[in-house]
Amino acid sequence: MKYSYLKFFVIFFIFLFCSHSIHAVNTIEDQVFTIRNISVDIYSNTSEQARDIALEEAQIKGFNKLMNKMLLKGEYDKIANFDEDKILELVEEIEVEDEKTTANRYIGKIVVKFKRNLVLRFLKSNNIKFSITKSKPLLILPIYKYGGITYLWDDKNIWKDLWNTSDDDGTLIPIRPSGGKFKDFIYFNPNQAIQKNLKNLEIIAANNNSTGVLIAILKKKYNRDKTKIELNLDLSIHRFDGGPINNFKDTIEVDADAFSDDLLLEAKSKVENFVKNQWKVQNILSTKRNSMKLIVNFNNLKEWIDIRELINNVSIIDQYIIQNFSKDSAIISVSFSGNYNQLKIALKQSDLELNIKNKRVNLLK
Repeated sequence: MKYSYLKFFVIFFIFLFCSHSIHAVNTIEDQVFTIRNISVDIYSNTSEQARDIALEEAQIKGFNKLMNKMLLKGEYDKIANFDEDKILELVEEIEVEDEKTTANRYIGKIVVKFKRNLVLRFLKSNNIKFSITKSKPLLILPIYKYGGITYLWDDKNIWKDLWNTSDDDGTLIPIRPSGGKFKDFIYFNPNQAIQKNLKNLEIIAANNNSTGVLIAILKKKYNRDKTKIELNLDLSIHRFDGGPINNFKDTIEVDADAFSDDLLLEAKSKVENFVKNQWKVQNILSTKRNSMKLIVNFNNLKEWIDIRELINNVSIIDQYIIQNFSKDSAIISVSFSGNYNQLKIALKQSDLELNIKNKRVNLLK
């Protein structure tokens, strides 16, 4: 009897603690509104003056990087004349990662965190289209074709080598190569990739903690008289979180005697731009808020706490209110930007599965 009462009061107080309105968490680790690795190098009359100028420049650079991350290309003109003093008002924190000074020079690497609510208010009030949904890394299968041979896992795949050195620049959708796991070799070879075996694609995505696969085929060939070299790109994104399939083709041509590795870097840049743009297009948020009542299933209180933390990290969720709570489920009212499918995709990036039909949320195992 005492145990039953104790269990009841534990659940009661947890429910009491959790039953208020919960807002999305914003910390210095916020991956969307925190811009890292901002480089500044300023000369002035003194090192102190140079530092002051550099920190202001870092905030402006950070804002431009944030907008580049969130906006479609066609929306940039809408912020071209935005007052710099207004930009500074959007800044919440500045962190100096590294700095060096001389008598009249300041060199630094700066982190700038922006005020989420103010940034969103600014974009919405100016009717600017944007996305803030952070995707799990997109797994890339870089296939290189040259001289009648197709390479994927091979050491001779120079296309793969470029992606092995890829850095996460804070983009909404990082691109990651496979870690070369043995399971990947079993499930996939170049021919299977080109034929787009969706079952195996989903398996290899799960093996690499991804919700999508990018098949990036780069074919190098000469023209008929061998005076020019062509790099043909054939890209396809296959997502397993509710997103559509996207395709892209392009060709880069150069005189044969002018070919260099810079051309491969240009091809890589085209891939990155395609991926980023497609993700933003699919997850553009409307200015209108939506709400939805959801049933969240869990096996124990620890799992509920884990789920709650994952929900807190979903950027498009403005807030949620717990309306009912029991030993294995909670009913929550969620306020969010975007449509229902965008919410489903955003939750999937945090390992939460939303069934839109029955409005249930489960933790993915």
